[in-house]
This record gives sequence, structure tokens and C-alpha cells, in this order.
Amino acid sequence: MINLIGKWKVTEMIDFDGEKGTMDWTKVEDILAKDNIDKDTRFFANMVAVFGEDGTITMLTTLPEGVSQAEVDAAVKAGELELRDGMMFLGEQHWKVEDGKNMTDMGLEGELMGEKVGPWEKVKEIDENTIELMFYRFRKV
Repeated sequence: MINLIGKWKVTEMIDFDGEKGTMDWTKVEDILAKDNIDKDTRFFANMVAVFGEDGTITMLTTLPEGVSQAEVDAAVKAGELELRDGMMFLGEQHWKVEDGKNMTDMGLEGELMGEKVGPWEKVKEIDENTIELMFYRFRKV
């Protein structure tokens, strides 16, 4: 079982391949190199997850390109933006170990794509330094 404590950066994302008509794992650098990338995809491609010893996952991302320090300061002062480690704070979730497996609370409960889902999802281990959470693969940094 992988020790999750620490910082993890997105390295791959599920991306639509228009030529094949399929959803495929694609390296973040290949996604970011596209000319037609939208701001939301760029936003999530720069995401970092920090797994804390207290059982929390803090989600962070880089500030959008072209945003001035004055705009950042104003957003922070107005309570519209929170910074942590120089990155935008996206939110916090929880994780736990259950039956020898790392589990994350993805906050989903009900039905997703025709299948019942609960809030706790298994963290898929790809290799000793890579995990998969929903549509993202993270590598420990």
C-alpha cells in the first residue's frame, strides 16, 4: 500500500481524442501544449493534492495566467480567494485507510454513469509513485 502523505501533482488526465472518438489517458504536458486548451482544463492540469497526516486532502492549483498581483491581493482581501503555498486553494476532502486500502471521500453519492457510487472511493495505485483519482493520475513530488 502506497504511503499517501505528501504532495502529489497531476501528470495525466482523461482527455477526448477527436480522431479516435475515445477518452484516453494523456500526459499533462501534451494537453497543455494544445493550442485550443480551455481555461478549465488548464486549471485542472496544474492541480496538486496534498495528503496530510490529519486525514485531509488539500487541493491546490496555480494562479491563472495573466492575473496580476494586485488582482490576487484584492481577491484574497475580499475573501474570494484563499492562497496556500502560493497556490489557489480549491478545497479539502478526507482520506482514510480501510481494510488495507487507501480510500478518499470524493463527496459523490448516488449514481454516476449508471453505477451506484458512495462517497468513499478506492485510490487506485498505478505504481509506487503514481495514484489514480477519478479522471486524474498523480505522481508524488
